[in-house]
Amino acid sequence: MVVFQPAWNRYVLSSASHPSREDSAQSLKLFSSSVVNTYEFVSPLPHKHLQRTSWNHWQLRDVVLCPSQRPELYSIYRCNVDRYDIQKQQSTRVLGDLDFDPVSLAIGGDFIVAGGQRAELAVARLSDPCAPTVVQSGGSINNMVALDQSRSAQPRRRFRDSAAFIGDGVTNLNIMNNSTMPRLVVCNNDHTVRLMSLPDLHLVTELKFPTAINYAAISPDGTKMCVVGDSNEVFLFNKRGDDFEKIASLTASNDASFSCDWNQGSQYFAVGSQDGYVTVWDIRSQQKMVQLETFQHGRSRGACRNVKFSPSGSIDLLAFSEHTSYVNIVDTRSFEKRQVLCASNPESIPHGDVMDNAVQAAFSIIDSPSMMRQDLQITGLRFAPDSSALFVGLEESILEYTVDKIGRYSFSTSEII
Repeated sequence: MVVFQPAWNRYVLSSASHPSREDSAQSLKLFSSSVVNTYEFVSPLPHKHLQRTSWNHWQLRDVVLCPSQRPELYSIYRCNVDRYDIQKQQSTRVLGDLDFDPVSLAIGGDFIVAGGQRAELAVARLSDPCAPTVVQSGGSINNMVALDQSRSAQPRRRFRDSAAFIGDGVTNLNIMNNSTMPRLVVCNNDHTVRLMSLPDLHLVTELKFPTAINYAAISPDGTKMCVVGDSNEVFLFNKRGDDFEKIASLTASNDASFSCDWNQGSQYFAVGSQDGYVTVWDIRSQQKMVQLETFQHGRSRGACRNVKFSPSGSIDLLAFSEHTSYVNIVDTRSFEKRQVLCASNPESIPHGDVMDNAVQAAFSIIDSPSMMRQDLQITGLRFAPDSSALFVGLEESILEYTVDKIGRYSFSTSEII
């Protein structure tokens, strides 16, 4: 297997093997004394928005959404879902006092959906969210909910029958195929991914897996789906309308995975794993392009909880957040450049303004995890739809980092093909 192996191999590992404990310890030692925050894809001086968020399950950290071009964020706080106006810096409760604490959130068109730990699904229209419909779907935690934004056109031909999948532990049950209704994707701990119609929540398609499912991502062009769960397997599907065909089962790392995402061109997909690895594949070869370590790799706080590609423009960035305090941003043109953001001292960031020089100097020093004064729980990670900003959710606030779009539109000679 040919693996892209740039010079900064502290971050990049061959897919052939993982480092030994001795190698990892040595790498961490070398890393802690080196300068890693060399590149600035985003301003290291974030705006602080006083919008509280909460993680209601310790492993599920995708509770901040930026679903449209409007300057607003949606986030989970305890048993509520709030909408935050970025320009006015005002918060409005959209879903309040639910009978459960949501762990997953989806918004698309006029629909908002929240998933709970006991199979709850709360569905409402953004135009009239006062009376949500709450149902039970699945047998356990609804780890992820998402709205399928791709076209649900009828396929020209159906995929092979679901019986062909049983041998490798994945089954596909297509109950109905009505392309006139929006689709809700639900990943559940009961080993299923369900495709449901909205607003009536009829079951359209059910995929069954050999493990609990934590996350699924449909490619922007609507033709592929990546699924990850409580094993190190990555399940890859072709998608036509409401039909799915399993085309590959890949291996990410040595632990469960909790997030995956596609780049805007639908060629690359990335998987974030609990053991601190982010793995990127090229769909055209189904081979690993690169495997990245989190900043706090080797520690529980270094688990990767969220991965997001920049969704638009020639920005070409991949961001991934860790269990606490750190966010990594990687240049996807070469995977040779990285910026590390530390959010471990939000009290020093002035509300609605950038940091002063003293605070900037403190944040620009990315020290070893053992030197951190405070671990902050990261609740979410999301690019703005136009890739102009990166939002990082914390328990007490949401940080907004401005993307250097002008810098990203500039290409070095080596990057021009």
